[in-house]
Amino acid sequence: MADVDFTKYIEVIRDWPEPGKAVCDISVLLEHPQVFHEAVVKLAKPLVELRPNKVIGIEQRGLALGSAIAYYLGCGIVPARSIFHIPEDYHREYELLPTSRFVDRRLAIVSESIDEGDRVAIVDDWLTQGTSVLAIMKLVERLNAHVVGVACVINNLSETRRKLLGRPEIHSLVENWEVDILQPGD
Repeated sequence: MADVDFTKYIEVIRDWPEPGKAVCDISVLLEHPQVFHEAVVKLAKPLVELRPNKVIGIEQRGLALGSAIAYYLGCGIVPARSIFHIPEDYHREYELLPTSRFVDRRLAIVSESIDEGDRVAIVDDWLTQGTSVLAIMKLVERLNAHVVGVACVINNLSETRRKLLGRPEIHSLVENWEVDILQPGD
């Protein structure tokens, strides 16, 4: 299945989370086994030579995709998940990360899942501002580990936002996807 047009498997949900805004949903891509397989292989192959031993998957679709990439690479998977899903009596130490993409505005990562010296790849579905990835990178660095790469389905980062992330290479299936509602307003 060569040369897949991945944009055919991405749904733009308009006027969500509020009127005039939109999100890209990769659920259709995940539902088609051959397309999903091709996406995993195309995103994982460039990471092989970077030798990560952990993959952080950003909730929800980034976690689904990240799990498959981690399996392909023979790595562990570390969820970056919404704190909505962590019970109050949760016993493992976790870090809260700011993000604007989730209803509760925070992600949580179990900090003991990242060991000193780990080589980490971050997987998300759609990069627009890179805020979640940047927060995760800072946490990984604080834990004396290293982010070696980022993989995503859609990379819509501006050059300015890309520079904020610094060094790890970003591997994506779709670059600078121009959909009318995703463009900045006048």
